[in-house]
Amino acid sequence: MTLGDIRKLGTYQTRAIAEVCKDPETMTYIMECLRRFYGGDYGIMPVEDIEANNYDLSIGEGHILARYEAKHNLSGDIYIEAHFSESVPGLDASNLLIMYCNER
Repeated sequence: MTLGDIRKLGTYQTRAIAEVCKDPETMTYIMECLRRFYGGDYGIMPVEDIEANNYDLSIGEGHILARYEAKHNLSGDIYIEAHFSESVPGLDASNLLIMYCNER
């Protein structure tokens, strides 16, 4: 599993995130966070969590969690979380979710 493979996952957002994304600046910032996520920049995460993310990627099973600070119309920090499994044909059970930290 690579970060490039993660780009193929179905991407979802919570209703609260969808609502604030109506603001173009906020939407642009969320897209910037996604680009950072796909590039291996997990934002403001502890080193242990970054190591866990990289381990799960290396074995092709698990999840990656990233946290990015609130900007623009966001009322709090956001998480981007990907769940994935190479054992699932076509990554059918895998997904990526954008949410507020308090929604996890």
